[in-house]
Amino acid sequence: LKFKDASLVPYVNAYAMALPFMIRNFFKDVSMDTSKFSIKIVSEGFPQVLKIEDSGVYALKLIECHAMRIGDLTKLSEEKIAIIREKLAVDIFSELQ
Repeated sequence: LKFKDASLVPYVNAYAMALPFMIRNFFKDVSMDTSKFSIKIVSEGFPQVLKIEDSGVYALKLIECHAMRIGDLTKLSEEKIAIIREKLAVDIFSELQ
């Protein structure tokens, strides 16, 4: 595990233990292995989230970039993520009208 903030270790470990059980229950497969997940956080080459509320937007943009085979993630800055979050909120609100 690689963290900048050591206080996160207990939370990551809790998820590593809970996720296999959650996945097993989701798929309703009692034979599924429920061993603790091995979690490795890779931070090199990926923009880091400074505000927790931006983590979902970062994840969406990283998935989108991966799907479009965009390897240069240096343009994902805090300012751009804030704008993208606002645009997504407006788009979602518009869809509901």
